[in-house]
Amino acid sequence: MKYKVEWVINGEVAVEADSKEQAEQLVEQLLVGTLTDADRWPADLGAQGIQGAATALEGELVA
Repeated sequence: MKYKVEWVINGEVAVEADSKEQAEQLVEQLLVGTLTDADRWPADLGAQGIQGAATALEGELVA
């Protein structure tokens, strides 16, 4: 019998950037670069995408 297993990559990282968009792009590039170099695990586990959103850290100024 086959079962569908849904999973999520969940994490948090602080990154220096000039904007929210740049922060998201930097982390996305890091994640995609790391994951695509692995031995086919994204395809083997049915990964369809990685999604994230940046939020200013407490006490940081938002432009």
